[in-house]
Amino acid sequence: MEEKSKLFLILCLHRSGSSATAGVMQLLGVHMGDRLIQATKHNQKGHFENVEFVQLNQEILKSVNSTWNKLPNLEKIPETKMLVTKIRTFINKNKKPIWGLKDPRTLITFELWKPYLEEVADIHYVFVHRPFEASVRSLANRDRNTIGAANLILTPYLKKLYHYRHNFGLPPEKIIDVSFQDILNDPEEFVSQINNKNGNPPDYRLNETKAFLDKRLQTF
Repeated sequence: MEEKSKLFLILCLHRSGSSATAGVMQLLGVHMGDRLIQATKHNQKGHFENVEFVQLNQEILKSVNSTWNKLPNLEKIPETKMLVTKIRTFINKNKKPIWGLKDPRTLITFELWKPYLEEVADIHYVFVHRPFEASVRSLANRDRNTIGAANLILTPYLKKLYHYRHNFGLPPEKIIDVSFQDILNDPEEFVSQINNKNGNPPDYRLNETKAFLDKRLQTF
């Protein structure tokens, strides 16, 4: 029987510091994708999001007449044969011995992905935390939107994050919590956690991580 891969699945809100988190993971040897979304002025060091993963999440949302900022009031996105086929194809194409996936939309599509990811991977869940008001301000600033509109967009994501972190029953030993502010100010603990999971010394690539994390690029 083929040994399962090791997957670090990031669960996060938009504008929560997940790009910094994913960038650190990539530095530490977690393969975030062969083709990543390019850097922008709001994410100058990159998003570290697999282009195909994001496109497929967008397609899943579109199948229920939704977009990332206009979400349905759904408990679960229904499976279709076409979507399941595309999910399996994506996983088989993109899985690596140690890999990661990041896209805030995953908080909405997670339960559709979960059984198929579990077939091939031992999943570690990386929850990225940032004060909700800070994510709201950052989204409003990026999209030149009002605070109220950004709040409405992000509230369903916050509810999903809380649900999966506290009520869904994920194995505690498979959960990694990281605070955006902590990873900027003192990344040693997170670096040590990822390195421990991957069999590396606690300070493996710590200096490279500190060089990567530029507080001046924090976008509010």
